[in-house]
Amino acid sequence: KLVTIAGVRTKVMLFVGVLSYSRRCYVRAFRRQQHDDWREGLAGAFRHFGGVPQTVLVDNAKALIVDRVGDVAVVHPAFAAFCADWGTTVQACKPYRARTKGKTERGVGYAKHNALAGREFESWAALEAHLARWMVMADERDHGTTHEAPRLRFDRDEASALGALPARPLPVRQRRETRKVAADCFVDIDTVR
Repeated sequence: KLVTIAGVRTKVMLFVGVLSYSRRCYVRAFRRQQHDDWREGLAGAFRHFGGVPQTVLVDNAKALIVDRVGDVAVVHPAFAAFCADWGTTVQACKPYRARTKGKTERGVGYAKHNALAGREFESWAALEAHLARWMVMADERDHGTTHEAPRLRFDRDEASALGALPARPLPVRQRRETRKVAADCFVDIDTVR
């Protein structure tokens, strides 16, 4: 989605996590769709919901699914380790089968058209603050399918089904640098050898 931030049209990638039963959603903006962005989005969703679901249904993004052997998805090892650390299992959607992830796809459309359409932001931080406020409003609306507020369904029926947040989860963002090794076997990182 192209969003105007500080007067510049900026491509924004939305991470949207939707709880299946209550339809509570978590939305976060990223500049890319790399491994770390997906993991940060998922970790933020778990913290936002206050717990971890038993299973996470993910799209077939290259950062998450590295291959398919028949009907079996091969999950990227770093993403599999992340999910194991948080105590959840990964299930990948079947390719070209929108029905398996319709709740999330609808959530993406809802966020794009309701939270972002026609809005301009003075900074990236202003965009993130707006999304945080918008998520609270989205949790209180009368959902078109369930005819209840997502927050009400969550508090009543779903919150107790989530697993506990881990005491010490793996760090999310990793720094990747490409460096040449000098003849003396040292590398420079931030001007330190």
